[in-house]
Amino acid sequence: MLTIKSSGDILEFWVDTDAPYGQVWESLEEKMRAMREFYRGSKSPAHFFGKKFTEMQKKEIRTFLQKEIGISVVSFSDDEDICDVKETEQQTETSKDLFFHGTLRSGQRLENEGNIVIVGDVNAGAEVVAGGNIVIFGKLRGLAHAGAQGRRDVLIAVNSLMPQQVRIGGKIAIIPRGREIEGPEIVRIEEDRIIVDSMG
Repeated sequence: MLTIKSSGDILEFWVDTDAPYGQVWESLEEKMRAMREFYRGSKSPAHFFGKKFTEMQKKEIRTFLQKEIGISVVSFSDDEDICDVKETEQQTETSKDLFFHGTLRSGQRLENEGNIVIVGDVNAGAEVVAGGNIVIFGKLRGLAHAGAQGRRDVLIAVNSLMPQQVRIGGKIAIIPRGREIEGPEIVRIEEDRIIVDSMG
């Protein structure tokens, strides 16, 4: 329904075109309040793609992000300046880390071209997709894909590893259920296969 991406210096919100506004608003409010301290005073512009909003809905979203979160620039895919925004995005060569504080619930997806750091749990049915590393200070029960753009020199570090599936680059691994977990673990590629190492 609502996917948040950090593309260089741009914060992107991708919204399903047929998602009811009420549900979009609830998801937006929940996610951004969880990341409020990280984005407070951010100079990165926020841009919405996908669903078309009414002018009243745009005003409500802008007011919330500007006053409650501290993001000063908010625009939408049907705004006149969106072409300039996309050109700026394509010229950006560096990716920033994305920090998320809270629980990622079933059906939610967090995506970033760089690294992703999550302080909280990733529930079954949720997805975390990063071009770089993934670090989760909590439980991973959903899907985690590090090196999504093909990198193999990345890792997934998790306090409690019990995912549906993990991916690194083009490699996929299913972590057995019911195994003993003795502490934080790292998932990485070694000799062309995915391995799990204890951080203890």
